[in-house]
Amino acid sequence: MGNGGRIPEWVKYAALLVLAVAAFGVAAIALMGPRGVDETVPVTASASVAAPAPTASVAPTSPAPTPTATATAPQPGIELPAEPVLLVMGDSYTAGVGADQPDQGWAYLVAGQLGYPTNIDGVGGTGFAWGGGGQDQLAGEYEIRLREIAANPAFVPNVLILQGGQNDSQVPNAEEVTAATAQTIEAARRFWPGIQVVVLGPSAPQPLAEELRGVNSAVRAGAAAAGAPFVDAIEAGWFTVANSPGFDADGAHPNSAGHAYMAEKFLEAWATLVQ
Repeated sequence: MGNGGRIPEWVKYAALLVLAVAAFGVAAIALMGPRGVDETVPVTASASVAAPAPTASVAPTSPAPTPTATATAPQPGIELPAEPVLLVMGDSYTAGVGADQPDQGWAYLVAGQLGYPTNIDGVGGTGFAWGGGGQDQLAGEYEIRLREIAANPAFVPNVLILQGGQNDSQVPNAEEVTAATAQTIEAARRFWPGIQVVVLGPSAPQPLAEELRGVNSAVRAGAAAAGAPFVDAIEAGWFTVANSPGFDADGAHPNSAGHAYMAEKFLEAWATLVQ
């Protein structure tokens, strides 16, 4: 053994080669093995968009806007009592002004058709916010008159029709008319708990009807604020340019035919409101 017991150089190199191959194999196995659950893995672009489910942030899935009360809310109705007792309160229209006889007025015709025990309280020149007279000084507002009627226990209505708004056009502040309308409805409910209230807004032959659109909107808003159904003669176009000449008594009130027409239109609306 002439090498003196030393390991030949080629054997060393061979051993080193074997060790290198083995180490490479172990490293490859380690890389292919499963990761621990707490390990973080870099997210690639392809992984982040691999068919994700739609999220709430996507614009097309955003919820639709809530409908407004004035535009889409259903018209409230009334629950007709088993034994209705009716009170109709209003202005000169309810008093029958313009008809040949007061009992030919729309309110009297409606009461006759419905057949309920009825009191009719019509005072010309009054309204929800306007008390009557040239300067609003006569204290004939509907709430005041309702309080006076409620003081008499002999008559207890459970259905109330409030007609008007024409004279409230003299009130310069539309918000005052809206507030007065809502307060009148709420007052009636305090005076007679459970009473069912319907509001018939202003109406008039043309061309006056066109001038009442602003106050009509104010009364309608007050009825909506109090949750009472509103019969909208202006927007429904009861009086038109074509039919007004045959229904006009004096430019401001309907004649007998006009009152009969109003009664007919109101009863059509009434039929959609009662439950």
